[in-house]
Amino acid sequence: MPAPMKARRAPVPRLAHHVFVLSGTLMLIGPVAFELDPANLITGRFSQSQFLAFELFAALTAFWSHRAAHAREPWRRMAASATAMLAVAICFWIVRFLGTDEAVFLTASPLVVAIGCASVAMILLASRVAAGTVLALIVAGFLAFGYAGQFMPQVMPAASVRFSSYVTYLVYGPSGLLGRAMDIITNVVLVFVIFGAFFEVSGGGRVIANIALGMARNSRSGAIKACVVASGLFGTISGAATSNVMTSGAFTIPAMRKIGVRNETAAGIEAAASTCGQIVPPVLGAAAFFLADLAGVSYAAVVLAAIIPALACYFAFFRQADLVDLPPDSDASVLTVEPFETWWLLFLLPPAIIAAFLVRSDAFVSLAAIAGATACFVISLVVLGPRASLRRHRDRLGDLIVSAMHLLVAAAAIGLLLGVLNATGVAVAAAVDIARLGEQSLFLALVLTAATTFVLGMGMATVGVYIVAATLLTPGLIDAGVPPLAAHFFVLYCGILSMITPPVAFAALAASALARSGFLATSCEAMRFGWMLFVMPFLIVLKPGLLLLGSWAEIALAVLVTFAFLASATAAGMSRVLKLALVSISLGALLWPGPGWVAFGAAMPVVAYVCAGPIWRRGGRAITFD
Repeated sequence: MPAPMKARRAPVPRLAHHVFVLSGTLMLIGPVAFELDPANLITGRFSQSQFLAFELFAALTAFWSHRAAHAREPWRRMAASATAMLAVAICFWIVRFLGTDEAVFLTASPLVVAIGCASVAMILLASRVAAGTVLALIVAGFLAFGYAGQFMPQVMPAASVRFSSYVTYLVYGPSGLLGRAMDIITNVVLVFVIFGAFFEVSGGGRVIANIALGMARNSRSGAIKACVVASGLFGTISGAATSNVMTSGAFTIPAMRKIGVRNETAAGIEAAASTCGQIVPPVLGAAAFFLADLAGVSYAAVVLAAIIPALACYFAFFRQADLVDLPPDSDASVLTVEPFETWWLLFLLPPAIIAAFLVRSDAFVSLAAIAGATACFVISLVVLGPRASLRRHRDRLGDLIVSAMHLLVAAAAIGLLLGVLNATGVAVAAAVDIARLGEQSLFLALVLTAATTFVLGMGMATVGVYIVAATLLTPGLIDAGVPPLAAHFFVLYCGILSMITPPVAFAALAASALARSGFLATSCEAMRFGWMLFVMPFLIVLKPGLLLLGSWAEIALAVLVTFAFLASATAAGMSRVLKLALVSISLGALLWPGPGWVAFGAAMPVVAYVCAGPIWRRGGRAITFD
């Protein structure tokens, strides 16, 4: 009897898969080759805009070929295949066109306009999948509004512009599709995504998990503290709340359930801690690089400014870990932790290399990520062996390509949005309105900015939310008297709140899937445990010293009163009346507008009383959980 034949993949999906791998690999190699071009073989022949166009359309080719490879209906497969072939053709044409004089003078010929329209349509369709329907609709709405505004002078005064000139400006101009957003995402963020993938493949994620569990195993609430530690450590290399949940939550949620934490509470704690990972330097949810550029400061200044707020949030998380209700027989010794191995120390090398490059100069940000990824690859060769290491990297390639192409597609959509904002002057009008409101009440201006940023965050990634909010809203806050760096951090922190707040709450949704808990209950638990995330944006505006702005005395006072407030709000083992009194005193010191010595004198006794005993008190309930 003849042996049964193996099922073979149909020719079109198989070919589409090969195109996906090839175009995706070229997309990943591009930024590295462009950065490490010692003999100017690439930079001497191609301009920056040509390189960005190649990266974008390589990502679009990978996206549509991936859709073709996985489509079930034949018509969907053929449509995706045709779109992928169109992306390849446009890639070759636009790279050549951007090297001609026509591109320099933005000549709007019929062919140029037609290819521009096709590119915009392709990006909008891809962004619906890659970045969410919300972002795609926002971009499409702004594109339509940017052109139709000239026909509605009562809504927005706008200069008359031809459709061909409008399309040419957005697609080929330096402030649109191939502008600053695509530049930073391609040359900086994408390289750090590659570093994160190499770090995880080499075994870094496993080491982080064991370190987190090992550090907190001796505590009764050790699994909760392990969740906090792991989320913070993963945040230093990832910065995406949902991926943090899926990575660290895979071991922290089961660990919390082992010691008796309810499913909803375990999932909520993981969602809050992973969302907080987006404000942990050096990545800051991949927004740190944009923040440095838009705020006009060095990348090192952004990283340093983010340290104290991140520590303050995780300080509050750690104290609240002991306040979560646990069964009387809860025992952290049931947690499984691998014994320490010497080779774990090798994973100190990649962060050290990155830090060394970043301390030297902002110009070495991309080189820092490349050097860190190279170190991770060498470590994997040493620890796993050449064959196993190469096999792991090969198996992870597909996921890495998908993450990278989604990132570039989202960057393209954001670039179109920023192009419209620059062309229409909407950003200037919004800034004027917020500045006018800030003259009447800074608090109302902050609340309006926070609400707008929160709405933008419902369906957009951290980077996209920050770029749009920073362009539209921060100029108004700055005009109202908020320090520029504090204004940018304010909108960045407000933009992540939707990750744990209904109705979107993507981080809570991912955590509820891992814990098999209710989505709404998980989201509520995440907000209760992560209440300081809602307070921190206002604290950094109230006390800019938290961002290392001002004199050393102002910085020290800001740190003292902030930690006094957080310590008293999360204190345990005292009566509710005493706790309320301590919170009131520390809050008064925080809001005190007069001489600093008064606030210092009020905060010091609070800190001394709350922290007189062991830092991590047992028993009791936090004021925020009552």
